[in-house]
Amino acid sequence: MLPSKQDAFTPASTTDYLALAAREPALPPTLTDFLALLGPAAKTQQAARQAALSASIHHLQAGVPEAASIQLWLLVSYAPALQALAGRYRMTGSSLEETESSVIMAFLETLMGLGEGRLTNPCLAHELLRDTKLRLRVAQGLRDYQRVAKVTIAPDEVVMQDHVPDERVDAYQSLQDLIQDMPLTDAERGLLVGLYVYGYSLQEMASMLGEAYDTTQKRHNRLLKRLRQKRERIS
Repeated sequence: MLPSKQDAFTPASTTDYLALAAREPALPPTLTDFLALLGPAAKTQQAARQAALSASIHHLQAGVPEAASIQLWLLVSYAPALQALAGRYRMTGSSLEETESSVIMAFLETLMGLGEGRLTNPCLAHELLRDTKLRLRVAQGLRDYQRVAKVTIAPDEVVMQDHVPDERVDAYQSLQDLIQDMPLTDAERGLLVGLYVYGYSLQEMASMLGEAYDTTQKRHNRLLKRLRQKRERIS
């Protein structure tokens, strides 16, 4: 299963980050700062984001003692996008968990296979997802003309933009309570997690899915209406 932000803040992971940051000037001082830098709130800090991402991958490839923690941090940062890939490319008959495992493997292989030249590419963050998707499709033996027959692709129905009002401290649990009886596709759940748990915007989720913003906006409006109707019924 893909990790959540909470999974990154173990004592061992936090200690590893502080040790690595002390040796690597491109990394921000704390793990919280690093995850924020790779998240949607720091989209205006492209240079700092690219430098931190490049440095962390470089140390991962070098096999530093903190390598396992670096994998965890990067998986947490990319979890919404990877979950969206799992929902989109789930093979017929396979569980979402099995597909997530394949996506994780493809992502880690991408990290280890990047050459030094590509680590300095300003588009590194996007190329990681592109390469991961290509590896996943190769591993599954896919081609564009085969996807309709061999892959369960989420219907073009639903994406989210605004947050459903929530007065609880645990917003994720509130969301789980709200949608537990709703029929949702794996891709829809992935989008909910990306928007509610990880804080990605609609524009960013549309980019991760390779969809036009207008398409995801229309899908969001339909899902938001369903969520609000359910909330009214249980109020």
